[in-house]
Amino acid sequence: MEYRTNDPGRLRRSEWIGGILYWPMFLFGSQVIAILLVIKLWPSGDETVEAARINLVFGAINVVAVTAIFRRFLAEHLRRLTERGWRLFGDLAFGLLLYIALVYAAAFVQDFLIATFDIAYQNTNQESVESFVRSVPLIALVNICLLAPLTEEVLTRGLIFTGLYRKSRTLAYAVSMLVFSLAHCAAVMFVQPVGVTIISVIAYLPAGYVLAWSYERSGSIWTPIFLHTAINAVTLLLQVFLTQV
Repeated sequence: MEYRTNDPGRLRRSEWIGGILYWPMFLFGSQVIAILLVIKLWPSGDETVEAARINLVFGAINVVAVTAIFRRFLAEHLRRLTERGWRLFGDLAFGLLLYIALVYAAAFVQDFLIATFDIAYQNTNQESVESFVRSVPLIALVNICLLAPLTEEVLTRGLIFTGLYRKSRTLAYAVSMLVFSLAHCAAVMFVQPVGVTIISVIAYLPAGYVLAWSYERSGSIWTPIFLHTAINAVTLLLQVFLTQV
């Protein structure tokens, strides 16, 4: 199949429908199933360990389901990735540098909003991740660096970005970035002030943009998957290093 470098291709009807239907499962259903499975089959007297196991099972359920729904899409895009060759490493290196630059820009905007509107801000999602890493680093590594990137990239870049790209490149970027950010804040967005939610969403926009950019640049969904893994791995290693200093 011939494709332009910046063309993510098309989704099959079954992939489009399956992906849309799986979103509620990803946000709510698979978490409930993971909790029930761990309580029934893999319990622990330690709440932290049990929470880690729930996250691991949650991630595994999502990867299995998303891979089953998008198996042909993933296989086609793996072929595209192999055609990319050594340029993949340039995409990943530039993507990491671009991400770092945008994180600093986003932090400046966040600090400005916090100071201007006197917002008591805490990134509860980031705090839970840091606690996760400190308590069970191996499970955190598997879930954050291997399982989560595949699921999140296929459901946001693979489904949303691909679905909107041929209609509007700008809309594809905007919607996929916003959905990606909101998904990371979904657990607490209804229990915290609107200002805190907005600032939390801003924190994830740099990653949302860079991952969409890497997808468009390479034409393969595996590029943002690997870049997402690299971003999470660097962040995780920095957290481990800072907690030991």
